[in-house]
Amino acid sequence: MTNLDKEKIARSFLKGKKTYDQHAKVQMTIGRKLVDMLGDYPNLSYGRVLEIGCCTGVMTEMFLASRKVEKLYLNDLVSEFYPLVSKRLKGMFDGIIEPLFGDIEDIDLPGDLDLVISSSTFQWLSDLSNSLAKITSSLKQNGFLAFSLFGPGTLTEFRQLTGVGLSYAVLGRVLELLEKEFVLQFVDTETYKLYFTSPREVLKHLQATGVGGVGEFRWTSRKLREFEASYVKRFGTQAGVPLTYVSSYVIGTKK
Repeated sequence: MTNLDKEKIARSFLKGKKTYDQHAKVQMTIGRKLVDMLGDYPNLSYGRVLEIGCCTGVMTEMFLASRKVEKLYLNDLVSEFYPLVSKRLKGMFDGIIEPLFGDIEDIDLPGDLDLVISSSTFQWLSDLSNSLAKITSSLKQNGFLAFSLFGPGTLTEFRQLTGVGLSYAVLGRVLELLEKEFVLQFVDTETYKLYFTSPREVLKHLQATGVGGVGEFRWTSRKLREFEASYVKRFGTQAGVPLTYVSSYVIGTKK
């Protein structure tokens, strides 16, 4: 278990509401890959689907553009995202949308689900073991669980310089939690690097995407100057200063 301040996380993502789509390039790439991979499973039914962590609806839109879903349960920690997602999906979806906003670890989940899909969200769960058990119970037999989550090495440059960051779950541990209840169909890990013109642009990126919503770090003019100098010295390249994301993909079917 990890102690996370969910209110702080929600505030951070809410602040990035207007800038998320423009700056969350890695998250969009990951969401697209997850959606595309589902096409490899012709026996996957889309009758009752739950998306956990829909955020602004970027992946939701990708998903519905290529899948005919009968009923979609939409979840995110930030309830204020629902009007944005609803507007985004207007006119492209003939099925039923059931909002299920709030902390997925606290709310009741619908049963008899064909698919639970989640992209770049599970790293924000305080008790991943309990959450996976809860999700498993909501799936029907042979139902699919498809997700991506960020793992160790994500935002490593920022964490090394500030000491602030999530405690990311090791993929092997996640798979151990799943193996008793699921037949694992696909597992993969990819590393993505973004390059910025300066460390200050890295900070703007973190704020714009909401992913900095963990821990506390009080900036002063001196700390900011030291951060910028250290970032360039330790990580600078000809391409700019990097920021690393490490994402794992898992698709499984419930036994």
